[in-house]
Amino acid sequence: MKKILMAFVIMFFAASVGFAAEEILPKLDKNKDGKISKQEYLGAVSVTFNKLDKNRDGLINRDELGHMDKKDLEAFTKEADTDGNGIISKKEFEQAAVKRFQQLDKNRNGFINKDEWAAGRSELYSPFMRFTF
Repeated sequence: MKKILMAFVIMFFAASVGFAAEEILPKLDKNKDGKISKQEYLGAVSVTFNKLDKNRDGLINRDELGHMDKKDLEAFTKEADTDGNGIISKKEFEQAAVKRFQQLDKNRNGFINKDEWAAGRSELYSPFMRFTF
């Protein structure tokens, strides 16, 4: 599982990681306290799932992820599809997101701050990091 978690996507090269954090963090930080709570993160994850679920059946299949290259699709499916049926349910997607939140929350205080967000995005690789909130 650690290998899967270590598979987070580098959206940009190291120089652009700070920019990505500057751009995305405010969108996730609904109460504008400068950090992302687990609740804020999971709210954004739910919205992302709904965007990906084109046919609104509560599942994400390979056709709905057709925009991803093969390598990212395989990594995404491996990380999120815990029952191995080739389809990602909202529950599976959210469980993977909880694991990602815990990985990003380096100091284990229940929040992701700007530095943790930027560091996590540069250290880890995952197709999940390609999705915007």
